[in-house]
Amino acid sequence: MEAVLSSYLAHLAVERGLAANTLASYRRDLRRYVDHLRARGRLELDQVGEADVQAFLAALREGDGEHPALVASSAARAVSAVRGLHRFALREGVTAHDPAHEVR
Repeated sequence: MEAVLSSYLAHLAVERGLAANTLASYRRDLRRYVDHLRARGRLELDQVGEADVQAFLAALREGDGEHPALVASSAARAVSAVRGLHRFALREGVTAHDPAHEVR
C-alpha cells in the first residue's frame, strides 16, 4: 500500500502540479486513510471494499479517538484524495476494482 501511495502522491506533484499545501493536505488525509484501513485489517488496496471507504467517511464526519470531526470542506478534500487514490490504483493495474467509485 505504501508504494501505491507514494506513486500517487508523486503523480499529483509532477503530472497534476498540485500546490505544496494541497499536496501536504492530501498526504495527511491519505495517511489517515491508510491507518484506518490497517486498523480494519486491510493491508493491500485490493482488499478494500466499499464498506471500508464508507466507514472512513463516517469517521471523518464524526471524528474518532485520535481525530476530531472535519469541517465539510476538509472532509470533501479527503474524499477527493481517497477517490483519486483508488482511481489511480485501478488505472495502474494495482487493483481490479474501485471501492470508492460510488461513495460520496
